[in-house]
Amino acid sequence: WKSIPDISPNAFGFTIDPKDPNRVWFFVKNTGTFTGEDGFSLGDLVAFPPTGDSLDGAPETFSIIFDGTDENRIKSLSVGYVNDRFEGNTNGDGAAVGIFRVIGLPFPKGPGPFLRFSQWFGTEVYNVGAYSYSKDVPKWWTDQSTT
Repeated sequence: WKSIPDISPNAFGFTIDPKDPNRVWFFVKNTGTFTGEDGFSLGDLVAFPPTGDSLDGAPETFSIIFDGTDENRIKSLSVGYVNDRFEGNTNGDGAAVGIFRVIGLPFPKGPGPFLRFSQWFGTEVYNVGAYSYSKDVPKWWTDQSTT
């Protein structure tokens, strides 16, 4: 959000899954402008200064699964399922990949060795991947009775 300070998901169409009352489906069409003070950088490796380019994301389907308790904690979030690849200026990509395209960060299209390498490098070498230690994962997250 620092790179695109006015980013908005423009979420709409919330509906409860007819087969899973703990799941809510909805749509997102990200918008924003690449005007952040520092632009976007990958540490000291490469920097993308702000260009003022606009993000007009493709429509995407998201879903949230709640844990089914009175606390309604979020158990899972799915993102990036593009509904119409011809809308917007993300080249048909959703989630972070669509945003990366707008700011000028090259990202491989489709599966292949370059994508696998970039994912491996980002997680194992540059340490930008998301992770949790198994000892830190709460019991309710792995409890299969609430799915």
